[in-house]
Amino acid sequence: MSEEDYSMLMLVVNENLSEGQISAPSSMLIKEENVTEALAGLAVILEDEGAVQERIFTKIKFLFEMECLKVQLCHGSSFLEEKLPEKRLACSLATFQLSKLSIAGRMQSDSSLEANIYLVNCILDDSRPSRIGLLTRLMERKSVVSMRGGGYRNMVDLDFDQKSNGDKSIQVNIVNFKLVLSIEYLISLANFFAVDKKPKHPTAATQPVKTEKKTKAVKSYEVAVLPSTNTKLKLKLDQPDIILLENMNDSNSLGIVLNNEMDLSVVINPDKMIVAVTFSNLQLLPYCCNLQKQLDLDAEILSPTTITVLVNAPTGKGMHIDVNMREIIIHISPDTIRLLTAISNSFAVNSVLEEHTGNSVINDYSNLWQVKPWKDEGFWFIKTELAEEALNFLEEEVAVLEVTDLQELLIVEIKTMIIILEAGVGTTTVPMMLLELSFTGEVRDWSALLSVGSSLSVEAAYYNEKLSIWEPLIETVDGQNKDCRSWELIVEMHKNDETNGPLLGDDLDEVHFQAAAMTFNVISQDNLELTVTKTALTVITSLAKAFGEAVSKQVQLKKELPPSAYTVRNYTGLDITLLFDKGDFLLFEKTDEISEVVLEREAYASLILKQAAQKKSFGKSVLKEQESKEEHCLVIKLNNMNVIRELYVTKTNNRYFQLPHRTYPGDQWGFVVDVSTDYGYKTITLRSHVQVHNHLTIPVEVYYMTDRGNEVDFCGVAKPKSLLNLPLNAVYTPTNELFFRPKDNGHTISIVPFVWKELLKDPNLRNVLQCNPRDRNDGLPLFINVIGEIEQVYFENSQKKTIASTCYVIHLYPTAVLCNLLPLPIAYTLKGTNEELLLRSGDTTELLTAQINATTIILTVVNYQGQNYVCSKHLKTQMEEVWTFEAVDQKKATLDLGAHIQCDSGFIQISIYCPFWMMNKTSLQLSYRTDDSTNVILHAPELTEPVLFSFRPKVFFSKKKVNLKVEKSEWSEKFSLDTVGSSGTVTCNTRNGVSYEIGVKIHLSGLGLSKIVVFSPFYLLVNKANFDVEVHETLSENAWVTVSALQCVPFWPKYQNKKKEIMLRVAGTTETTKAFTYQNMHSVLLALDNSRGGLCVDCYVMESSTIITIDAYVDGLAAVRLVNHCLTQSIEYHQSGLKDIFSLKPGEFQLYTWDEPSAVQELVWSAGGNEPQKNSLVVDGIGEYKVFHDVTIYWVSFLDGIQRVLLFTDDLALATTAQCAGELERADQEVNLNFFGIGLSLVDDCLKKEVIYLTITSSGIVWEFSKLNGQRYKPFNVKECQVLESAYQKYILDVKLNKKPKKRLVLDGKLEVDFQEETMFRPHHKRIRRTFQSGFWAQFKTFPHQLQLHTKINRLQIDNQLEDAVFPTVLAPVPIPKSMVSDTTPKPFTEASIILRKNEHSTVKQYKYFKILIQEFHVKVDQGFINAMITLFTPEKPKETDKLEHIKLDFKIAHTDLKELASITASQGQKNFYDLLHFSPLKVHISFSMQGSSSLDDPKTPTQIHSDFINLLLQSVGVTLTEIHDVVFKLAFFEREHVFMTQQQLTSKVVSHYTEQGVKQLYVLVLGLDVIGNPFGLVTGIGRGVEDLFYEPFQGAIQGPEEFAEGLALGMKSLFGHAVGGAAGVVSRITGTLGKGVAALTLDDEYQRNRREAMNRKPANIQEGLARGGKSLVLGVFDGVTGVFVKPVEGAKEEGVEGFFKGVGKGMVGLITRPTSGVIDFASGSFDAVKRAAEINEETHRIRPPRYFYPDGIMRAYNRYEAEGNRLLKELEKGKFAVTDHYIAHAKVTQDGKSVCIVTDNRVIMVSKGDIFGQWNCDWQITWGELKEPPRVTEKGLQLMLKESKKKVLGLFGSSHSGRVLSFNSLEISNWILDKIEVSRKKSG
Repeated sequence: MSEEDYSMLMLVVNENLSEGQISAPSSMLIKEENVTEALAGLAVILEDEGAVQERIFTKIKFLFEMECLKVQLCHGSSFLEEKLPEKRLACSLATFQLSKLSIAGRMQSDSSLEANIYLVNCILDDSRPSRIGLLTRLMERKSVVSMRGGGYRNMVDLDFDQKSNGDKSIQVNIVNFKLVLSIEYLISLANFFAVDKKPKHPTAATQPVKTEKKTKAVKSYEVAVLPSTNTKLKLKLDQPDIILLENMNDSNSLGIVLNNEMDLSVVINPDKMIVAVTFSNLQLLPYCCNLQKQLDLDAEILSPTTITVLVNAPTGKGMHIDVNMREIIIHISPDTIRLLTAISNSFAVNSVLEEHTGNSVINDYSNLWQVKPWKDEGFWFIKTELAEEALNFLEEEVAVLEVTDLQELLIVEIKTMIIILEAGVGTTTVPMMLLELSFTGEVRDWSALLSVGSSLSVEAAYYNEKLSIWEPLIETVDGQNKDCRSWELIVEMHKNDETNGPLLGDDLDEVHFQAAAMTFNVISQDNLELTVTKTALTVITSLAKAFGEAVSKQVQLKKELPPSAYTVRNYTGLDITLLFDKGDFLLFEKTDEISEVVLEREAYASLILKQAAQKKSFGKSVLKEQESKEEHCLVIKLNNMNVIRELYVTKTNNRYFQLPHRTYPGDQWGFVVDVSTDYGYKTITLRSHVQVHNHLTIPVEVYYMTDRGNEVDFCGVAKPKSLLNLPLNAVYTPTNELFFRPKDNGHTISIVPFVWKELLKDPNLRNVLQCNPRDRNDGLPLFINVIGEIEQVYFENSQKKTIASTCYVIHLYPTAVLCNLLPLPIAYTLKGTNEELLLRSGDTTELLTAQINATTIILTVVNYQGQNYVCSKHLKTQMEEVWTFEAVDQKKATLDLGAHIQCDSGFIQISIYCPFWMMNKTSLQLSYRTDDSTNVILHAPELTEPVLFSFRPKVFFSKKKVNLKVEKSEWSEKFSLDTVGSSGTVTCNTRNGVSYEIGVKIHLSGLGLSKIVVFSPFYLLVNKANFDVEVHETLSENAWVTVSALQCVPFWPKYQNKKKEIMLRVAGTTETTKAFTYQNMHSVLLALDNSRGGLCVDCYVMESSTIITIDAYVDGLAAVRLVNHCLTQSIEYHQSGLKDIFSLKPGEFQLYTWDEPSAVQELVWSAGGNEPQKNSLVVDGIGEYKVFHDVTIYWVSFLDGIQRVLLFTDDLALATTAQCAGELERADQEVNLNFFGIGLSLVDDCLKKEVIYLTITSSGIVWEFSKLNGQRYKPFNVKECQVLESAYQKYILDVKLNKKPKKRLVLDGKLEVDFQEETMFRPHHKRIRRTFQSGFWAQFKTFPHQLQLHTKINRLQIDNQLEDAVFPTVLAPVPIPKSMVSDTTPKPFTEASIILRKNEHSTVKQYKYFKILIQEFHVKVDQGFINAMITLFTPEKPKETDKLEHIKLDFKIAHTDLKELASITASQGQKNFYDLLHFSPLKVHISFSMQGSSSLDDPKTPTQIHSDFINLLLQSVGVTLTEIHDVVFKLAFFEREHVFMTQQQLTSKVVSHYTEQGVKQLYVLVLGLDVIGNPFGLVTGIGRGVEDLFYEPFQGAIQGPEEFAEGLALGMKSLFGHAVGGAAGVVSRITGTLGKGVAALTLDDEYQRNRREAMNRKPANIQEGLARGGKSLVLGVFDGVTGVFVKPVEGAKEEGVEGFFKGVGKGMVGLITRPTSGVIDFASGSFDAVKRAAEINEETHRIRPPRYFYPDGIMRAYNRYEAEGNRLLKELEKGKFAVTDHYIAHAKVTQDGKSVCIVTDNRVIMVSKGDIFGQWNCDWQITWGELKEPPRVTEKGLQLMLKESKKKVLGLFGSSHSGRVLSFNSLEISNWILDKIEVSRKKSG
């Protein structure tokens, strides 16, 4: 059957069926009484018929059998005429076959009916010719033997039974079948059947038919007679295989198969319908087309589960549905992700998209600027939609509202859902991360007002491979109680009634908005506590990498993994037997067959746990189930000694086991059990306690001295970069000597041995072993640096480490390593050899023949600027770090390079580098000069490689400055090269008045030793068009500059001090554009009177460059499209300030761009000669314009794509439609996220240290008010909130004490409130309420024409949880100054408000409002904290630095051409329009301390930063870190209005805006370095400093979307220093830090030093403090005035003429800044004195004490009670007991908490708190050994009996009784403490 056959068949059937049909009304309503009468009459007739019929007989008997039906579907037309089988096969699509269909049954005379239908098989084949030889069978029955009498079961069995009364029973059995789903093939089949069934003969022209209004009849009966009989249906579906393959063309393709059993039961009767569905054994498994490989697939994606659905639908009432899911377990591995990704990719239907290139069609824009009629254009905003009678909608609404309440209900319950992320490949995967969920939900009334309520409980954990245990990621709630529960999330959804539109309030200044059509609430009333340990970071990183590779590469991971989870390797040198009948393990794949196996030397065996042989399952709460988990035991026997040992291998560690065997000189043998893990696979290595670690790049043979004492024996080869385990017989020798030899047969064995046992006496033992060449005349001796390391491990199965259980690792290093970090190769030669070797850039080589203090190395920098530079150095441990290379040909030419010397690992590593790589991108010759004016380096423009630039050795490691010269210009001012990450502009003047502006950008190399300094032209011309463009400076006589298509060239303006304007033209044409300026940021279209139409220009102005991009005109780039839709009125318009007036007649439109781009860009228009109006053409708007008293026209400004449109019309409806005013429309959806609080704990579990605790917390109590009829509440200011809360607490207390408080209270003389009525009467009549703000809140709304997002983070705090932290709080908001509390409302730490406009006619996103506000905060860190963070994020086995990769990245930075530099700013992509974009200023208080130590440091020594990178950076600029206290960084706000930007542009601009300011202020304020340009940075393209663009963050305001919609004007911007300039009551540290900043800007080191010394001397009293403050004010003014004269003289004395002018500059700067600094110091000093007198303390405290770590090292949920007890133990007597004891429990003895009992693992301690200093003292303590008998609880309390009475202290104090009694507040506490004591005593033995 072809497509044409099928089409004809369907057409005939349709026409036959439609013949003779009588059109009936679409709906028929029957009255209720008529239906009742008809049913009664029918009952009488049936009764009569029953009386007539007496005998029942068979009326009809039928049987229909068909052996086979085969249908072949083909593409194309009919084959009836051609009858060519070959052609039919070529066009074949599918073959469909039914095998043996049988229908049999009989009907009785009483109308009862019995029937049976069965189908043996149904087959579907893909018969397309392209599928020959591939998978074609897509559907068939699986071969299943019938239970009855053998044979195969039918695919479908159906039994139908109808009783005489009409009751029906249907039973269907469908046996398991296989169905392969191919999406591409199903689409082909769908296209075959989706043919046109319409008759092809012409029909009468269809007339437009108005769509009938949809109405809903209320309280009427539809024509549907309810069944009066019963119907039962039972359907059983027996495990079908539904398969999805990743590749239908691969016979070995993988896929997934869905398998389940379904039982369906349906009962329908007149009263109700009941449906019961059960999906049992529902599972998802991997599948392989190759049946042999399918047998190997044992993994699961979805473990077998059961889903039950019950439906109860009573007649006329709502449906009740109950969905119940039991345990659902989903396994996700990288292979699963790769498979699902491949399958999902196959779903995509390939569609060929036509690509249009810009070169294919060249548009002619010659008439672009002409006036045209708009009727021919089809503008969407002029088309009108047909209106419909409003009353029709009202009628429909009424009908909808009268729907009956059906009380529908759906209940969904998921008892447990576990999602397991696994690592590994194929079936050998190991669980690594786990998410456990439980869900309950209710859905009500989905036919009317839908409402949903649900609860989701969440637990998350990761697998700690070292401890073989699950540890929490998401902690449980209320961990201190036994009934701790999972973290819970509440999800609600409800549909809202449709109300009237937005209404104005009574006072006409507030809008009452409609509720959204649908509201979603996601609420968490618990704190979400996350714990991320170092181990968890490793797990997350490895999983992310594995899953990322699986998605992107589409290939299996190539990592070779063992076949089973446990592997045992034998390196002892002895034969070992594994005993399976005694332990917990079996041999893999031989589970029941073998009871023991012998492991020979260096053999291995794969094992499996006995319980793992059964299927692994996860029950409810993995974290709770594992508490009773037992360790796994492996039993081995050492055959030679007949010794059996039990090895516990659950945890990852090393354990030493002794053996009953001794050898001379008395060594007792032993072996080590080394348990390691990788990707969840454990390797159990049995070895000796001595290993050799070869760090060399050559293999080394290892020998040991035999018992005979005069010969050595070979024991193994240590491969490069790997470990060698020495056998026991090589370790236990009389001399313990080891010898080494390189495996090259060219050298002898080392003469001197390494005695490994000497490491016990000298742990720092190291030897340099010499291996002589076999032929002394050929080559040099080879030296191996041998270093020993010892580590004590656990002794056997105990938790103790002993001297006997010491392990030794012998490291083999070279004596010296040479690394080339230059951008060019170097050659090296060791003196004594004639061989010169070349070392490429980034390469490292081992100097194996170098002997320290005896070898000389000769280095040659090869072919640097045509010269070779040579340097010779004697290798020694202490070497200078600046090496001078001399030119071979020119002896005077030298090159000073850095030599970074490291001796960390016992060998010398020499890295040759140059401190500065200078890159010249200017196309002009540059010259560089250091302080030594004779040292001038030329940099030719044609050089593509970096110029190596450095300073003389004496200033190599100090602050470095340089002068720049361009061509023959004067030398520039000195600028610093140390400020990495900053950029700026250097100006070089010439004598003829022309200035060269050079952009300077300083990058840091990847290894931190070199800095890449890129010099580029400040002005760049970028031509993005595909034709050449010419540029000309307006006032210049120079020729036109040509910019080739798609190229970037430098631009050197001649007249920079005059009007900065240029004009353009297309190359080869004479028409020029108008002149435009390039000194500020803007975009403009320049008109051209030729076929190009115009040129689009974008100017990007930055601190180090100005980029002018030129592009061809494309539609939408004109300034405005003017459209006159008026019927009679013409519009006159012109650019503001110009006299040329243009006219636009009715029915016309015109594209317009600015006549003078440099003039004011404002359009002036008028109509009828009336008052003109102005429009800037950048803001959306709508308004009316009175032409005459009875004639009004409307103007609308809006965006059509990227094209601005200004429409004039006299049709108000059209104007409103074009504007799409969506501010007051009803929201479609509203999503509210409300999290009470979030906590993140970062823990170094390897060191048992909590490092960071980050919290997002809720606010305190906030009082709010609203208008009496208002909807929105606003907060009182901070002071009023405090007054109200204080009065409210007093009011509540009076109520509790049954006092009668006053009804109305007058507070603070201003407020009059009634707490009972929640009303305020003065100063305004308002409603009030008491509330708080959640930690995190977000609201997202969707409207027909806009999206709204509003988020708040209430309070963010980061605590330093290290015990010896200098600053317990790292980050926290700074409190509002006391002077501002009456003017400031409580604000969240971070708030963001975004309004995005949607336009169905445009893809351009228009952000109406985008504002982010971050409050002032402080950052306080110490070096201990930095080190702890570095340790936390550094892997335990860090990768070796790939120097070559870093050098390649450095080359990429250095060789970035001008076009790439410009493209970073002028990026391509979809542009978005921002009406208002504002990111608030950042005000950050920085404090840094050199103190503090992490656990790696000795507390007695100064802390060093554990980062080579940071230390190198500081060393290179000659800066040492010092104590910093409260230095203030002020970063200006980022704001853009009415601009187009791509997402990439926005991101790069924002990042660079803040980072460049931050980096510069870091250098100036913290490190004391000079930066290029303004230290605070100029804000891009505006030319204003930070003082103009900064306001105090607490004074910033963000409008919520609703406030913005109302157009309320909020917010105030204060100028720089407004809050501190002379205002009283401001906190001292704010003024103090401002003083530091201004003092730094005086550029006078002496003034800064004197000021620091004065400020550090604290005043003795208030008078002295105020006096000192006044003195600093007077001296500041005096120093400022005198400095103008004194500083030039001082400068001339020090630096001559240059110093004189430098002094003039300092004096002028000081004239302004010194008095300012003095004023600030006066304020600061005065306030500081007042603060000291008043003892004001506003320090932010930790949210919670550091967590307690259990001795077993297992991470558990945080328990505040335990943390407080552990802190108490550590504070007790300066940590005396914390060193020896572990905390167990504690309890208060007295009610006030000043006496506490502490239980540890060794003793019970009674402590009390001192009244004066608040310290904790030990009253008495009893160890377990001192107890006479077990403690017991008596009436007096907990009694502790001692063996002997305590002795008197100094004969004065003591006790004669022999015990102690602890009197707790309750018997329950006494029993609890008793239990803890008993458990502790038992564990201690």
